[in-house]
Amino acid sequence: MEHKTIAYRIVLAQLGMALVAAAACWGLWGASTGTAVLAGGMIGVLTNLYVAARVFGRGAVRPAPQVLRRFFAAEAVKLALTVGLFAITIGVLKLSVPPLLGGYGLTLVVYWLALLPARPRLELN
Repeated sequence: MEHKTIAYRIVLAQLGMALVAAAACWGLWGASTGTAVLAGGMIGVLTNLYVAARVFGRGAVRPAPQVLRRFFAAEAVKLALTVGLFAITIGVLKLSVPPLLGGYGLTLVVYWLALLPARPRLELN
Protein backbone atom coordinates (compact mmCIF):
# COMPACT_ATOMS: atom_id res chain seq x y z
CA MET A 1 0.00 0.00 0.00
CA GLU A 2 2.92 2.32 0.70
CA HIS A 3 4.11 2.18 -2.92
CA LYS A 4 0.68 3.23 -4.14
CA THR A 5 0.72 6.23 -1.80
CA ILE A 6 4.20 7.22 -2.97
CA ALA A 7 3.20 6.97 -6.62
CA TYR A 8 0.18 9.22 -6.17
CA ARG A 9 2.15 11.70 -4.05
CA ILE A 10 4.70 11.99 -6.83
CA VAL A 11 1.93 12.70 -9.34
CA LEU A 12 0.48 15.31 -6.98
CA ALA A 13 3.91 16.94 -6.59
CA GLN A 14 4.29 16.96 -10.38
CA LEU A 15 0.93 18.69 -10.69
CA GLY A 16 1.96 21.28 -8.13
CA MET A 17 5.24 21.93 -9.94
CA ALA A 18 3.46 22.26 -13.28
CA LEU A 19 0.96 24.76 -11.88
CA VAL A 20 3.61 26.86 -10.13
CA ALA A 21 5.90 26.89 -13.17
CA ALA A 22 3.03 27.75 -15.51
CA ALA A 23 1.88 30.60 -13.28
CA ALA A 24 5.44 31.96 -13.04
CA CYS A 25 5.95 31.75 -16.80
CA TRP A 26 2.54 33.29 -17.42
CA GLY A 27 3.52 36.24 -15.24
CA LEU A 28 7.03 36.61 -16.67
CA TRP A 29 6.56 35.87 -20.37
CA GLY A 30 2.85 35.91 -21.05
CA ALA A 31 -0.09 33.63 -21.65
CA SER A 32 1.31 31.68 -24.60
CA THR A 33 4.43 30.63 -22.69
CA GLY A 34 2.50 29.87 -19.52
CA THR A 35 -0.01 27.80 -21.47
CA ALA A 36 2.75 25.82 -23.18
CA VAL A 37 4.49 25.13 -19.85
CA LEU A 38 1.19 24.03 -18.33
CA ALA A 39 0.44 21.76 -21.28
CA GLY A 40 3.88 20.14 -21.07
CA GLY A 41 3.50 19.65 -17.34
CA MET A 42 0.06 18.16 -17.76
CA ILE A 43 1.39 15.68 -20.33
CA GLY A 44 3.81 14.45 -17.68
CA VAL A 45 1.19 14.44 -14.94
CA LEU A 46 -1.51 12.64 -16.93
CA THR A 47 0.79 9.96 -18.32
CA ASN A 48 2.31 9.26 -14.89
CA LEU A 49 -1.16 9.19 -13.35
CA TYR A 50 -2.12 6.58 -15.93
CA VAL A 51 0.85 4.39 -14.99
CA ALA A 52 0.15 4.74 -11.26
CA ALA A 53 -3.51 3.85 -11.74
CA ARG A 54 -2.73 0.94 -14.04
CA VAL A 55 0.00 -0.58 -11.88
CA PHE A 56 -1.48 0.11 -8.43
CA GLY A 57 -5.18 0.25 -9.28
CA ARG A 58 -7.73 -1.93 -7.53
CA GLY A 59 -5.35 -2.42 -4.62
CA ALA A 60 -5.11 -6.21 -4.94
CA VAL A 61 -1.82 -7.86 -4.07
CA ARG A 62 -0.46 -9.62 -7.14
CA PRO A 63 2.45 -11.96 -7.82
CA ALA A 64 5.66 -10.16 -8.86
CA PRO A 65 5.62 -11.40 -12.49
CA GLN A 66 2.10 -10.05 -12.95
CA VAL A 67 3.07 -6.68 -11.46
CA LEU A 68 6.07 -6.53 -13.78
CA ARG A 69 3.90 -7.29 -16.84
CA ARG A 70 1.42 -4.61 -15.81
CA PHE A 71 4.24 -2.12 -15.31
CA PHE A 72 5.78 -2.75 -18.74
CA ALA A 73 2.39 -2.62 -20.44
CA ALA A 74 1.55 0.63 -18.65
CA GLU A 75 4.91 2.15 -19.64
CA ALA A 76 4.32 1.20 -23.29
CA VAL A 77 0.92 2.91 -23.25
CA LYS A 78 2.47 5.88 -21.42
CA LEU A 79 5.03 6.26 -24.22
CA ALA A 80 2.30 6.17 -26.87
CA LEU A 81 0.17 8.65 -24.90
CA THR A 82 3.14 10.98 -24.46
CA VAL A 83 3.95 10.97 -28.17
CA GLY A 84 0.28 11.46 -29.06
CA LEU A 85 -0.20 14.33 -26.62
CA PHE A 86 2.95 16.07 -27.85
CA ALA A 87 1.74 15.65 -31.43
CA ILE A 88 -1.58 17.27 -30.52
CA THR A 89 -0.06 20.14 -28.56
CA ILE A 90 2.54 20.91 -31.22
CA GLY A 91 0.67 20.00 -34.40
CA VAL A 92 -2.91 20.95 -33.58
CA LEU A 93 -2.68 23.51 -30.77
CA LYS A 94 0.53 25.05 -32.20
CA LEU A 95 2.10 25.58 -28.78
CA SER A 96 5.71 26.69 -28.56
CA VAL A 97 8.01 23.69 -28.27
CA PRO A 98 10.72 24.94 -25.82
CA PRO A 99 8.32 25.88 -22.99
CA LEU A 100 6.25 22.76 -23.72
CA LEU A 101 9.32 20.57 -23.28
CA GLY A 102 10.36 22.62 -20.26
CA GLY A 103 7.05 21.97 -18.53
CA TYR A 104 7.33 18.27 -19.31
CA GLY A 105 10.93 18.23 -18.11
CA LEU A 106 9.93 19.72 -14.77
CA THR A 107 7.68 16.73 -14.12
CA LEU A 108 10.67 14.46 -14.74
CA VAL A 109 12.77 16.47 -12.28
CA VAL A 110 10.07 16.05 -9.62
CA TYR A 111 10.09 12.30 -10.25
CA TRP A 112 13.89 12.11 -9.96
CA LEU A 113 13.92 14.19 -6.78
CA ALA A 114 11.22 12.00 -5.25
CA LEU A 115 13.39 8.94 -5.87
CA LEU A 116 16.48 10.38 -4.14
CA PRO A 117 15.52 9.10 -0.66
CA ALA A 118 15.23 5.58 -2.11
CA ARG A 119 18.77 5.50 -3.53
CA PRO A 120 21.17 2.94 -2.07
CA ARG A 121 23.36 4.30 0.68
CA LEU A 122 27.03 3.52 0.76
CA GLU A 123 28.29 2.72 4.22
CA LEU A 124 31.93 3.31 4.96
CA ASN A 125 33.31 1.52 7.99
